Amino acid sequence: MPGAERSVQSALQFWEQGRRFEDQGRPVLAARRYTRGLGSFLTYVKLARTGQLAAAYYAFGALGRETARLCATLNRHSALQNARMALAASHFADPTRGQVELVEREVRAGRDHTLYQLTLGRRDQVLTAEMRIAGAADARDLLASLLGDETATRPSAKGLWPIGSGGDTGRGPIGYWQDKKRYMQAVLPSCAGLDEIRERLRLREEADALFTELRRVAPGFDPGPRPERGRT
Repeated sequence: MPGAERSVQSALQFWEQGRRFEDQGRPVLAARRYTRGLGSFLTYVKLARTGQLAAAYYAFGALGRETARLCATLNRHSALQNARMALAASHFADPTRGQVELVEREVRAGRDHTLYQLTLGRRDQVLTAEMRIAGAADARDLLASLLGDETATRPSAKGLWPIGSGGDTGRGPIGYWQDKKRYMQAVLPSCAGLDEIRERLRLREEADALFTELRRVAPGFDPGPRPERGRT
């Protein structure tokens, strides 16, 4: 476990360094630090056998979404890879695994136990079920925004990995680089076998359904803006 905990510390340090580079207007250096942070989070979820796995997956997904949004202005291929990594991590953090009918139960149950965030500057703040579900919905929105009307993924990167296959939590008995590759090629089980146009539509439908149910069950919860919704 000490090695796993060091991975979390490294991830947060790389995340903080990346933020500083981004604030300085140096997006390439920021993207490199964020990428190293993602690698550290991946190492944690592979090594950890106990501990706050849900919180780590949530942080992994949050950083992945931040990295993908930054890379969208730099390299679309990298943005897609990071968005798919974020999709997988956010899916593992989501207590409903995208099942809208479970949102109300998980939101209610989430009030009965305490889980703390591992994200930058928030380690003492409670991570709620609402936040984890909203993160998974946001990951769907983000990937949908990067999938255009034409094929966006390189043919060499199309060996898509249905999230969860080969190991329930995505930690299966495989090496780091192989695991990272499958995260970068992740696809939701509900989207497996779809072409990218239909995948985009399905992702948007699922994001809308999750956000709608969250508004119904937790009207006081603010998931934040959804900037990708205006894109085609």
